[in-house]
Amino acid sequence: MTRPDGPIPNPPLCPRSASFVHMACLALSAAALFAEFLIAYSLMVGGGATAPLRPAWAILVAGLLLLALQGVLVQTALVRPLREAGLRVEQLAQAMEQHTHRDLLTGLLNRIAFEQMVVRELESLRRYGAGFCGVMLDAEGLRRVNETQGYEAGDLALHELGQLLKRNVRKADLLFRWRSGTFLLLATGIGPEQAQLFAEKLRRVVEGHEFRPGVRLGACVAVAQARPEDEPEQFVARMKTALALERERCERDGPEA
Repeated sequence: MTRPDGPIPNPPLCPRSASFVHMACLALSAAALFAEFLIAYSLMVGGGATAPLRPAWAILVAGLLLLALQGVLVQTALVRPLREAGLRVEQLAQAMEQHTHRDLLTGLLNRIAFEQMVVRELESLRRYGAGFCGVMLDAEGLRRVNETQGYEAGDLALHELGQLLKRNVRKADLLFRWRSGTFLLLATGIGPEQAQLFAEKLRRVVEGHEFRPGVRLGACVAVAQARPEDEPEQFVARMKTALALERERCERDGPEA
């Protein structure tokens, strides 16, 4: 599946633009050298005297060397810092992209990343038939942890839950924190039956894990298969509907763990 590389605002200066400035400065320096050479040569030849020819050539060579030194100084003092600044901007842009696409609490991909990537996956489904399923998991018991042990304990449990889910999904799958204690998984290359088995495995993993002494969570899990005619909103709405039905079933039949 596609990895997150969604668009972010272009920085004011990037390595490509810095390289362009570098080449432009070199071209302008070369043009200036050539122009001054032509001017000096025309002045020398236009004088008509042969006696001062050697001093004129010496002055011309000295001038060209001085201009070359000037070009080196410009390169060192102006162009190189511009390129270094461009590299720093690129590093900052990468850090901003990570911040934009990652949930700070769990370290997982966030809802912004999902909204960009699901569009690509649906387009891949329509063009190439690359099917995938969505698995939505809602953690149960977080409110109880917040009320009895405090919000810091709830945040720690959420972080550990995110890492637990990450360890139990395939490398090709994409795991997102949707909101609060709800997580969403895009599982590629499997049908709804396989996805249902996978969702059940995740539910058992969550319910069998002790997050800290005395802290256990439940999980309500639902599956929806992506369809070629889906828009992102339709796909997500079908997962939400399936999750609501599953929650009603759990409340009706009672918890299994």
